[in-house]
Amino acid sequence: MRFLLTAPWFALMAALVLLWAGEAAFASRWSSATLGATHLLTLGYLSMAMAGSMLQLIPVVTGTPLAPSRTSAAGAWGGLAVGAMLLSAALGLNASSLFLPAALLLSAAFILFAMPIAKALAAPAPRPAIPMVRGMRIALGGLVATVALGVALTFHFGGHTVLPVVMLADLHAAWGLVGWVAMLVVCVAFQVIPMFQSSQIYPPPVTRYGPWILAGALLVWSAAWIGAPDFAAMAGMPAAAAMAAFAALSAWLLARRKRKEADATTLYWRLSLGCLAGSAVLYLMPAGENMALFIGITFVGGFAMGAVNGMLYKIVPFLLWYHMQHDPHAKKGDVPPIRAILPDACGRRQFWWHAAALAALLAAVHWPLWLARPAAALLAIASLRLALDLGSAALRCRRIQARFQPS
Repeated sequence: MRFLLTAPWFALMAALVLLWAGEAAFASRWSSATLGATHLLTLGYLSMAMAGSMLQLIPVVTGTPLAPSRTSAAGAWGGLAVGAMLLSAALGLNASSLFLPAALLLSAAFILFAMPIAKALAAPAPRPAIPMVRGMRIALGGLVATVALGVALTFHFGGHTVLPVVMLADLHAAWGLVGWVAMLVVCVAFQVIPMFQSSQIYPPPVTRYGPWILAGALLVWSAAWIGAPDFAAMAGMPAAAAMAAFAALSAWLLARRKRKEADATTLYWRLSLGCLAGSAVLYLMPAGENMALFIGITFVGGFAMGAVNGMLYKIVPFLLWYHMQHDPHAKKGDVPPIRAILPDACGRRQFWWHAAALAALLAAVHWPLWLARPAAALLAIASLRLALDLGSAALRCRRIQARFQPS
């Protein structure tokens, strides 16, 4: 729970960095403020939330218990939180002395997180959970590659070695966004879209071969970056096509779902899938610095944050409800229903703030002088609403649970 409740505050920090930098953050994807804010989102928000989600989903779906100790779980959470802030400060302030401690903290955090996850994923999974487990195994490999490339880059920026920084940065971004984030969202969608959205299940060939196709396309893309950089853009087209095909299929399943009423999570899935398809289309268009920013905002702010925001509005109230249900002092009728713990109206309101922020951020790429700070302010409001929605639900449940205890 600490991973899930902490994550939105990093999105707020990223928005405040953009607010402070203003139009300078939209000058280039290589600008200091852009790099700092991006890593607050990818490490502090996305990875924090994805780590918490994996810790919750794996035991529920596979029946395999996870056994990280309280100390190792707290160490992973603390290392990820402090490491993300240090790395973002190092990038945003060009502070070379911060790169090495950030790399050490983040490496330790991901090792502490990955070891129990890898052990659980190595166990045989029940047949219904195999598609998700297969994808999670590949995503964990993508995380390892992302961290390794990131550590190499921190050594370069810290002045400890000289490396081909542009090539490594592109590989780092590809493995982080496609091999880790997109792969995990895809395999989790195989499980949660039919489960929570009352849709048909994904076709077995898609769940069986889809993650391998995406992983193979990413490997081809990486090989082109290393061996034939002039063809790297063309080599990335199969990966873009695979993600667009997944988005189209998922949108079709959502359109044919049994439950017609759209809750906040449904709205977020629609936004997320639309942005995934949109980022794939943008990738196929002529390259340019503005195009790189458009793709980054669409993929990270639209696809990745959209999917994670929507799942947080499902996972957090479920965890709180589950924890109260298993309180030995709880009596029948004491535990409120999940919808009362975090009403859907809260998620709907936050969704529209996030959608407005996303639209403003995309417009700010063209008109940074006028829209950079208003867009950042909208993102800050959306992120703060998410943090307060989740935090207030947790505090409300703690107060309810305190009444269970015998006087």
